[in-house]
Amino acid sequence: MSNKWINSNSINKKINKKAVQASFSKAAAHYDQFADLQRDIGHHLIDLIPNSIKQANTILDLGCGTGYFSALFNETNESAQLTCFDLSPEMLKQTAERGMTRCQFVQGDIDVLPFTTRQFDLIFSNLVLQWSEQLVTCLEQAKNALNKQGQLCFSTLLNGSLIELQQAWKVVDRNSHINHFLTQESVQNALALSGFNNVRITTETHVKKYADVIEVMKALKGIGANHVHDGQKNRTMGRQLLKQLEQGYQPFIDNDGLYNLSYQVCYVIADAKS
Repeated sequence: MSNKWINSNSINKKINKKAVQASFSKAAAHYDQFADLQRDIGHHLIDLIPNSIKQANTILDLGCGTGYFSALFNETNESAQLTCFDLSPEMLKQTAERGMTRCQFVQGDIDVLPFTTRQFDLIFSNLVLQWSEQLVTCLEQAKNALNKQGQLCFSTLLNGSLIELQQAWKVVDRNSHINHFLTQESVQNALALSGFNNVRITTETHVKKYADVIEVMKALKGIGANHVHDGQKNRTMGRQLLKQLEQGYQPFIDNDGLYNLSYQVCYVIADAKS
């Protein structure tokens, strides 16, 4: 792919990292009870990783959250040196409580990676890179941290995710209540600009179902994903507001009376070798 026509500015977005950190830290203690979708997506991502790479000597779990997949790598690869990295110190505390061996914990921002050149054989990142403010910069740093034969394996959300909730909010007001997600083309462009090769991309749609609007909102809050980058401050869910949201959600209720919420998921396996 030629890079001449690609505009990296279209891939960048403004994110309040302190607010994101606070949101995930608040959710850390109960994150796992709401994260079944995140686990399903992460397991599928692992299934896509070549077996030879799964046995890598050095692994970075980029945006490890509570360490669910860190622990899995720690258990299945007895020789690997594992680095758990997350923006939220509270998430890292949850990870540390898993009692893993051969593991170090690093708190930081995915857009400002502190790692040395060719430090890792595998970088694994599950549903994290949608929180990058400058995806090209993030990917460039990830590529630099991989050895020449290393691989970046990540999942992220694409535009169209949470579309039902986005449409429901339009009955209430015209403010932003759902974060902006990149298109698949933008993700591909970012990978090209950052120098990754032999990129394999697959996509799928996941639809979660909830009993009502309250359950929809609780699910997003439970995993810390309720921060909206350019939206208004959280509004109190009064009876009138809930009634309006219920009205807006009517087109997205299935025959069983359940409220659909869609996630457009992108899986990427990319080689660092130039």
